[in-house]
Amino acid sequence: MTPSAVFPLSPLPVREVPFDHVVQEEFLEPAVFEEPERSFPTCGPSTGRTGFSYYWGDEEYQRLITGNWAWKRFFETVHSQDFVRFCAVQFARTCRDHGCTVDFDKAVYVPYRESREDKERRHLRAVTHAPHELYVRLDVHQGHLGYRRKVHLDHRRRVATLLIYFCDSHESAREGGDLVLHRSLLRVIRPEAARVRPQRNLMAGFACSPVSYHSVPDIVAQSSPRNFVQVQLSSQVDAWPR
Repeated sequence: MTPSAVFPLSPLPVREVPFDHVVQEEFLEPAVFEEPERSFPTCGPSTGRTGFSYYWGDEEYQRLITGNWAWKRFFETVHSQDFVRFCAVQFARTCRDHGCTVDFDKAVYVPYRESREDKERRHLRAVTHAPHELYVRLDVHQGHLGYRRKVHLDHRRRVATLLIYFCDSHESAREGGDLVLHRSLLRVIRPEAARVRPQRNLMAGFACSPVSYHSVPDIVAQSSPRNFVQVQLSSQVDAWPR
């Protein structure tokens, strides 16, 4: 077990509609959650889907994970072999049913850092690890007024995505900004089938399979930013068939 893990690395109940996913309240240890919530940074304008983010390698990010005990423990928990195993077990059915190409009998964590530029690319500029050698992104994001994501799939090199919220949509009177999950039965129109309302210390996670369509409606009103962390387990090459 990873020393001082900040959340239980054991399987959670799976929700099957519209695709296998997990939603867990009080995900991080309460004492751990309170510190990143208190110290959540004000992200300056940047690249990335929200337009306001800090990534591993950014100076501000480095200060968080070296100078704050809770952020450091969070980082160490997901950058570990135990986290790889957690994802392999949690999303085993999806990986089997949708043809994930990663051999989880061999899967191993590697401390590879994907650059800000490569994150936006369909393929990495250089492949230096085998498909079963998996790395992790723990990205810090803020969603401001106007933030939205159209219906989409994550990069096919992503194996799994976890979203942990450090905000409360009710308290901030937020309109928009929910996580919406979509059915993939129709080729063009993918109707909404489930919705997750961001709240403090709630985690929503799923394997990044060919059916894991999701979106975020426009934020049209809020009194405070949509603070969240995105954790992604990834291979350097496509982990899913087209």
